[in-house]
Amino acid sequence: MKLAAEVAAEQDPKKFLALIVELNELLEEKERRLQSQGHPTGKPTSK
Repeated sequence: MKLAAEVAAEQDPKKFLALIVELNELLEEKERRLQSQGHPTGKPTSK
């Protein structure tokens, strides 16, 4: 949650982008971890 708060408050565009990239990587890592444990992610499946 701290990272999300930093993103929300950041004014510098370069720092903002770096924080967004970091947040996205963490979320993707969590999604992979949940998928490997057999938990659905709620995303629609592609066909």
